[in-house]
Amino acid sequence: MSDLPPEALDDCFRPPDIPVEVHCLHCGREYDSYLIWWDEHIVDGERGGFWRCPTPGCDGAGFGFDIWPVNGEYRDGDREFIWSDDEEDDEAYEEEDEEFDLGPRDELSPSDDLGWDAESVPW
Repeated sequence: MSDLPPEALDDCFRPPDIPVEVHCLHCGREYDSYLIWWDEHIVDGERGGFWRCPTPGCDGAGFGFDIWPVNGEYRDGDREFIWSDDEEDDEAYEEEDEEFDLGPRDELSPSDDLGWDAESVPW
């Protein structure tokens, strides 16, 4: 990885230093994480890029984003889980959902005035 630009090495979605078996959510393929590659782009003179799945035609990108360790007990270099299937997390999300509950969706009909008209929408 030493010939990579600094932005690739600093990217939070770069593959782990010690290869692990991973699964891509886009193509479904399993492979070793050392195969994830840096796809560099230069846009308006700015250099950047993404860590990509090695499967041709797959747009999966980022370790811990679209590309996940097969081992659900995987820990990163700081010994932290990169994902959690913790019931406490589920309860927190349920509480958040309750805060934003909009009520039954069948209360609105296409004829209801929502305060905007089709001409004000930019698309």
